Amino acid sequence: MTITLAAILSLVTGLIGAVFGHALSEKKSRNDELAKMRLDAYTDFLKATSLLVSARRSGRTQDEIAELGALNDAKARICVCADAEVVEALESFWLQGGTLEKEQEIIAYTNLCRAMRESLGRDRLAYEIRLSDILFRLEPSTYSFRNDDA
Repeated sequence: MTITLAAILSLVTGLIGAVFGHALSEKKSRNDELAKMRLDAYTDFLKATSLLVSARRSGRTQDEIAELGALNDAKARICVCADAEVVEALESFWLQGGTLEKEQEIIAYTNLCRAMRESLGRDRLAYEIRLSDILFRLEPSTYSFRNDDA
């Protein structure tokens, strides 16, 4: 009787362990896939925003349909898969104007980048780190303009 009970108990314990392990594995797989989707959406948004801002700063004021499509696609994916803080920061940036031409837009974009970083599990950056300077200074401070005539 005790041998049968021990065998049944071992079998039940093994089944519970297998089901629990499978559930944890599935959850980790979903979380990994969501993290990749989130990273891809962030990357695509940052790239599309950078392209549009660079075009504006170089004097091209007409947006290309493909560029706007890529931006809106990335925004939609962020709204679907990002943490609430990131979606709120995106909303703030977008409602400020979303062009990075005014100071409040630059601040909102900087806050969006901080929120994206934190949602990916990175440490919170100290506010004394001048992220706006890193993001928006077009040339490094030691950049030397080379004269083509020389």
